[in-house]
Amino acid sequence: MSNKIIDARNKSCPLPLIALKKALKEHKENFTLLINDTTAHENTTRFLKDNGISFNCTEEQGTFSISVGTTLNYQPQVKAETPDTGKHTICIKSCKMGEGSEELGEILLRAFINNLKEVAPLPSAIIFYNSGVKLTLEDSPVVESLEALQKEGVNIFVCGTCVDYYEVKNKVRVGIISNMYEITETLTNASHVIVP
Repeated sequence: MSNKIIDARNKSCPLPLIALKKALKEHKENFTLLINDTTAHENTTRFLKDNGISFNCTEEQGTFSISVGTTLNYQPQVKAETPDTGKHTICIKSCKMGEGSEELGEILLRAFINNLKEVAPLPSAIIFYNSGVKLTLEDSPVVESLEALQKEGVNIFVCGTCVDYYEVKNKVRVGIISNMYEITETLTNASHVIVP
């Protein structure tokens, strides 16, 4: 049985995930994906687990080798032609809400997030990017509200490129560290997007 090597080293997210999805469509036998980016490694292995695809991962000198077994049963998700009604997504792109006073903007955004769990329907997802990712950290004033929303089934996606940029990856307490491919897919499948 052949074992094709797919070299996705030195490629940042979401390129390794895109390479993985392409390989799953094209190769029905074993292949190995090489990655040397920790966020890309987390995203690709999470995708494989979520789709029930068997794999084995080893790490040597900063390079992850993800060996994927036979993928005859893999069926790529087909996008619905129209988004599901009510499946709205919220994008948090900053630590504040609106323009003007930064202090006031921070107060407003905290109130918005803290009140989300009290309104219906709940969003299907909340995406945090740019400085908004700081609201998912362990010292965030809204982290408990976000954890409560996550328990209610709200998907919380935290931009991996952004947490790497701000060097706060180890402080993220809530949500899934994600990538721009998954974020783009979530946005395009939403019935509508709210940016407070």
